[in-house]
Amino acid sequence: MFHKLTLATLLAGIALWSVLIACPAHALHPPRPLDATSAQSGSGNGTPAEQQSQLWGCPMCETVRQTEPGTCPMCGMELVSMGATPPTEPSVPLMPGLPPWLFFSVALLVLVVSFVVVEVRGRMVRRSTRRFRLDLLSLPGLRWILQQTWFPLVVQLPVVFLLGLVVAAGLFGNPAPDRNIAPVLTWTIWWAALILLVLFAGKLWCTVCPWIAIADWLGKILPRLERPWPQALRNIWPATLLFIFLTWLELGYGVTAKPWLTAVLGLAMVLMAVATVLVFERRAFCRYACLVGRVSGLYATFAGSELRAANLDVCRSCVTKDCYRGNERGAPCPTHEFLGTMRENTYCTLCLECVKTCPEDNVAWNLRPFGSDLLESIRPRKDEAYLAVTLLSMTAFHGLTMTPSWDSVVQVIAGATGFGWLAAFSIGMTVMLLLPLALYYGICVLMAWCASDRRHDAGTLFIRFSYCLLPIALFYHLAHNLQHILFEGMKLLRVSSDPFGWGWNLFGTAHMPVGALLPVEVGWAAQVTLILVGHVYAIVIAHRTAHGLYPDPRAVTVSQLPMIVAMLLFSFQSLWLLSQPMLMRTAM
Repeated sequence: MFHKLTLATLLAGIALWSVLIACPAHALHPPRPLDATSAQSGSGNGTPAEQQSQLWGCPMCETVRQTEPGTCPMCGMELVSMGATPPTEPSVPLMPGLPPWLFFSVALLVLVVSFVVVEVRGRMVRRSTRRFRLDLLSLPGLRWILQQTWFPLVVQLPVVFLLGLVVAAGLFGNPAPDRNIAPVLTWTIWWAALILLVLFAGKLWCTVCPWIAIADWLGKILPRLERPWPQALRNIWPATLLFIFLTWLELGYGVTAKPWLTAVLGLAMVLMAVATVLVFERRAFCRYACLVGRVSGLYATFAGSELRAANLDVCRSCVTKDCYRGNERGAPCPTHEFLGTMRENTYCTLCLECVKTCPEDNVAWNLRPFGSDLLESIRPRKDEAYLAVTLLSMTAFHGLTMTPSWDSVVQVIAGATGFGWLAAFSIGMTVMLLLPLALYYGICVLMAWCASDRRHDAGTLFIRFSYCLLPIALFYHLAHNLQHILFEGMKLLRVSSDPFGWGWNLFGTAHMPVGALLPVEVGWAAQVTLILVGHVYAIVIAHRTAHGLYPDPRAVTVSQLPMIVAMLLFSFQSLWLLSQPMLMRTAM
C-alpha cells in the first residue's frame, strides 16, 4: 500500500512538472505593473518614445536582451533598463519565488496528502524487517582499491588543493565576491551541493575532508598527547553551538560576500581539527565538535547508503575487534564505532579504515531505501533531538534572511530597542531559533495530553518525535540550495578561469555570460516536489514512532494529530519561503 502511495505522490509530482515546463515563466509569474511614479523616476524610463529606444536585460542571464520591459524567459527575473547611464548603486538581483497559484496549489496538495498518508498508514501492519540492500563492495575491484595504503590520500589531495586555492584567493585575491573563487566555490557550490551529496552518499564528504586530512598528516609527524575527550563534552552540543555561531557569522557579517573572511573560516576549521588531533585521542573533533560532520551526520540518517557489517554473526564471534582497535593494515575507528553494533550513519565518517582492518572482509557499503535509519533503527538522544529542531529553525531562518522583508524586520527591532543593526539582527535570530523550539515543545505537550499515557511525558515525546522533523528540514534545505545552484552555479565556470580576479583567462571562460542552468519552471517543479516528498516521509516516520510508543491504536492516532498540525505548519512555512524573491549568495 505504501508503494502505491509513493507512486501516487510521484505521479502528482510528474503532473506538476508537466504543467510547469509547458507554461512560460512570464505566464506563471507575471511582472508587476509599474505605476506612473516608478515609470518616471525609479526606472529612469522617461517618455514612451525613450522607452521604445531603450534596451532591457536580465540582471543575471547576461544573454537576455529585449526592446521592452517584462520578465526574463529563462529565470523569471524582472528585466532592468540597460541604458547608457549606469545606476549610482548596483542592485542585487533577486531570484524569483514560486508563483502564488503554485504556492496555494501545493499547499492544498500537502494538506490532502497528510490525511491520505495518515489513513493509509493507520491500516497497515507495522513492519520491522530490514529492507533492500545492495553492497557496492561486491563490485569488482572496489574493495581492493579501498584496502590500498594510498587510499584515501589519492582522493584527499585534490580537495586539499581546492582548500588551499580558496584560502589563497580569499586572502590575496580580488575582494569582489563575484570575481573571486573563494566565496563562489565555498558558498554557492560546496555549501549548496553538500546536502545533496549527503542525501545520496551519506558522509562521503568526511572521506575527502581537507581539514582532518591536514590534521592527520601533521599528527603523524608531531607529538600527540592522546588524551580522552572530556566526559562532560561527549555529546554534540559543541557542534550545535558552532553551527548556530556559523549561521550568525555567515548571515550577520555577510561571510558569503567577503572572500577574506571565507578564507579565515577555512583556516579556522583546519586549526580546530589540528588542535584536537594533537591533544585528544583519535578524531574527537569529528565525533563531537565538527559542525559540518554533525549536521551531515544527522541528515545522513536519511541517506540512501550506509556502511555496515555484512554479517552480524561474524562480528559477534570476532575476538580482536580490529575495526574498532585497528591493526597493521589500518587505523582504528576514529569515532569509536564498532561495526557489530553500529545501526545508524550518524557518527560514521566513512573513513573506510574498517575495510582495511577487518580480517574477514565483513564490511558492506550498501545502497538502501531512503530514510532507513529513521524507519528501522534510530536510537533517540537528547542532544540529537535539539540539533534536529535547530536544523529546522536555522534552515528556515537562512531562507528568511535572503528575502527583502528581513531587512524591514531588523529595522523594526532596531527602532524599537535603539540597538545597532548587528544587535537587532542577533535578537531577530534568537527569536527565530527559539520560536520553533517553543512551538514544537507545545505540540509535544498536546500530544502527551491527547494520548493520556503517563509513561511518556512531553520531554520524552520531544526527543522521540524530533527525528520526524528531519525530512522537512532536509528537503527544504535541498530545495533552497537547488535554487542557488540553478541560478548561480555557472559563476564557477567564470571564476575558474580567473580565480584571484586578477584579469586571467586560463580556460577562456572568464568573460562568459552567466545565466540560469535550467528554465525557472524546472526549478519550481523540483522544489515543490522536494517539499512534498519531505512532508510525506515526516508523516510516515511520525506514524512509525507513535506505534513504537503506544500499544493502544487509539493513542497512536490521537497522539499524531497535533504533530500533523505542526508538520503542516512547517511545510507551509517552507513553501512560503520558496515563494519569496531570494537574494543571491554572491552578486553577479
